[in-house]
Parts: sequence; structure tokens; C-alpha cells
Amino acid sequence: MSTLQIQTKAGPITVPTVWSGQNLAVHRPPSSKSPTGLSTEPRHWAITVQTLGLAACASFDGPKSAAVKLAKLWDRAFGAIAASGTAKEWPLAKAWLRDLRAIQWDADYSLNGPVQLSPLAELEQATSHSQIAAAVGRAMGMPDLSPAESAEQYPADLTTKTAGHGAITRCPDSGLLRYWWLPQGQNYSEAEAMSLAGWYELPTMADVESWILDSIVESPAGDSVEPDHPDSWLSLLGLI
Repeated sequence: MSTLQIQTKAGPITVPTVWSGQNLAVHRPPSSKSPTGLSTEPRHWAITVQTLGLAACASFDGPKSAAVKLAKLWDRAFGAIAASGTAKEWPLAKAWLRDLRAIQWDADYSLNGPVQLSPLAELEQATSHSQIAAAVGRAMGMPDLSPAESAEQYPADLTTKTAGHGAITRCPDSGLLRYWWLPQGQNYSEAEAMSLAGWYELPTMADVESWILDSIVESPAGDSVEPDHPDSWLSLLGLI
């Protein structure tokens, strides 16, 4: 019999599993009322993300066969959560909850599985700014970025010119990409523009993605401008 270490309020404990896949496992949930420390109720199970030892759902109240059926179908999809360590902004969350709730009421329910909603359906169900932005991004064909990719600078090409407005070079000290900027949009006086002229680190991929989906973009100085303004990062990087 295989076992699994799960996280509880009292600390990690080891429990036997009735089924385990690559990412998910089905087992009895902990119970302080049972002499064994595990629930013995026939319709009470737990589904856990194995590498994290954390529950994939609050509880599963249904027959063991239904819990295993659900876990088998969703095992591969939970690889994204196992890898990232979080279910935050997981695009399949609604689909998972749909199957989870339905099969507990009807063990013969025909599972839909990890099918992502269309961007339009996702947009209709969005309840937060980040969910709306994610749905719009997918509708526009923008790739889903990992946290590491989001934190990287926008990969602009180096220019042949090494100084002056529009030059893109790599800082010899930090190795970061930088842009030589002199305000062009007449938002500043000549004296202000000259004081702002100089090198600015390129924005991150997360910043660029956010600006593409928004109606306001930052300039290198951090001022809010229209996306097509000559001093917006989107204009400077040739993205608009």
C-alpha cells in the first residue's frame, strides 16, 4: 500500500492512499474522532496534490469510485499547480469546480475534464481585473507567462548606436537592457526634458503585457500617457 505525507494544522502526517497518480492521490481525510486518526465514513474522501501535500478540494463527499474517477481524469492537469506551488490564477479552476461539484451529487456524471473555457465564456465569468485581463490576453493570442518569464525584461534587440535617443544597450555593471530616452511628446519644458534625458532600464514582460491590455501606459519616467504617445514604452519599443 502506498502512502502520502499531507499537511495538517497539527503538522505533516503520513496516510495510506487508495489511488495515486502522477500529481494527485485519493485517501481518507484526517479525523480526530477516529481511533486511527482517519475518517472511516464511506462517502468521505480527500484528493491531495502529492508534491505539496495540500488538498485539491475542501473535501470529497461521494463514493470512492467517483473520487478516483475524478482524480484520474484531472491528474495531468494538476501538474501546473504541482510545479508552481499555487492554484492562484489557474485557468482551469472553474472547470475543476464544475466537475468536482457535479460528480459528488451524481457518481455517473459524465465528466467534462480539464477543458479550458473559451475566452468569451471566460470573460463573461470573470470577477476580477486580473481574470478579465487574462481572458482578453488569451483572446488576443498572448502566451501565458510563468512567474519567472513575467519578471524578465522585454527582450528588445540591441541597437547599433550606443548613445542618444532610441539607443538600446546592455548595462556593463548589471547586465540589464537599458534605453536612452529623451522626451519627445512635448509634455515637459525643454529644461525638464533635458533633466530626464538618459538611460532607463527596460520594463518587464509583465509590465508590457499589462500595458497592452490597458488604456494607460507608463513613460520611462513613470508618467501615465496614452498607449500611442511618443513617450509611452509601447511606442518606444515599437509595439504600437
